[in-house]
Amino acid sequence: MANPRNQASVKELHSLLDDAKTFFLVDYQGLSAGELGRLRAGVKRAGGRILVAKNTLIDVVLKEQGVDGLSGTLVGPTALVLVGEDPVAPLKAIAEFAKEHPKDLPKGKGGLLQGGVVGAEAVQRIASLPSRQQLQSELVGTLLAPLQQLVGVLEGPQRNLVGVMQNYSEKDRNDTQEQEA
Repeated sequence: MANPRNQASVKELHSLLDDAKTFFLVDYQGLSAGELGRLRAGVKRAGGRILVAKNTLIDVVLKEQGVDGLSGTLVGPTALVLVGEDPVAPLKAIAEFAKEHPKDLPKGKGGLLQGGVVGAEAVQRIASLPSRQQLQSELVGTLLAPLQQLVGVLEGPQRNLVGVMQNYSEKDRNDTQEQEA
């Protein structure tokens, strides 16, 4: 009979990964309990969650859910990084933590991004992307630029008409003053 603790862990992993289209695996070997706690807090502030489970249990759940290609990354201590709407922010928190750590820990192993398996190098590239909010603001700026140019073009003839009318008015006033003189 299977260990009840393992059964509970598998059940929890199933519930967490059922609808997850994006998650990452990181190697945390060499982090103390205090460092892992600080890392968890940083990832939580960024909208993610770090879960430590046995590799065999993670592998069982992933295979049951039809995710292939991550078994090779489940070697050594592995933490599962669950992300919310923004997959970049939790990875940025991990990358910042690793920069400050003397051993550059934790290190990305791979994961699932929008349903597709990615390797360790992709995890590093994702961590270097701008945040979702920054990308949205850049997109809005890019979309607004042509509209602002269009408004400028549409205002041009009106400005020119006002200028012509003003010049005509001044000329008419000057002509009237010359006739009076």
